[in-house]
Amino acid sequence: MSDHLKPLAEISTTRDQKLGAGRWLTLHEVTFNDPSGIERRWEVCRRSNAANKPDGEQSVDAVDVIAVIKNSQGQATNVVLVVQYRPALSAFAVEFPSGLIDGSEEPATAAIRELQEETGFGQESGHKIRVVSTSVPVAYEPGLTSSCSKVVVVEIEMEQEELFGPNALPRKPRLEDDEWSLQIVILPVSGLLHSLKELQTFAGGASKLVLDSRLYAWAIGRELGY
Repeated sequence: MSDHLKPLAEISTTRDQKLGAGRWLTLHEVTFNDPSGIERRWEVCRRSNAANKPDGEQSVDAVDVIAVIKNSQGQATNVVLVVQYRPALSAFAVEFPSGLIDGSEEPATAAIRELQEETGFGQESGHKIRVVSTSVPVAYEPGLTSSCSKVVVVEIEMEQEELFGPNALPRKPRLEDDEWSLQIVILPVSGLLHSLKELQTFAGGASKLVLDSRLYAWAIGRELGY
């Protein structure tokens, strides 16, 4: 790997000026010197409740939950997604379930909680569920915000007749007030990208229902098999 990546320079912020603040977000202008000594500036959006970390450490604000449904034979059959209105897009978005980490909550614990609250899938509903993996911190939009998350993969054991139809197991979501638009969408893992495009068409097109980039990357990765 050292043959492909040059050593990364040590770069420190020399100034961090708050330009404005809203209820949930703050806007900053960050000043730093590049390796040649040129002073550069960049505008950065941060969460108001983000933990303060030393320069060079990443603050993990949230979790994204890849919730895969498997049958009793261990075959992955479906993935649990959510659709909700996103004012920044002036459109709806289809995404993985996600949410902020509460205080000192562990990411895996936050993922299980958010999955239960948003979709009703969880032990509270009597489902067999387990955490498979938790990622390192990953950036949401590194050119815009300092916000990072951890991706938590969760498996739910459930047969198709327990998932759909009159004998489906009960699900008990607990939505917050700002999740008024949230809908649960359960799509097959096989051919997921095609199903997402069909969902967009059904909803009125790509300008009405936008694919979240993390979901698209997961779906295209599965399809291409690289």
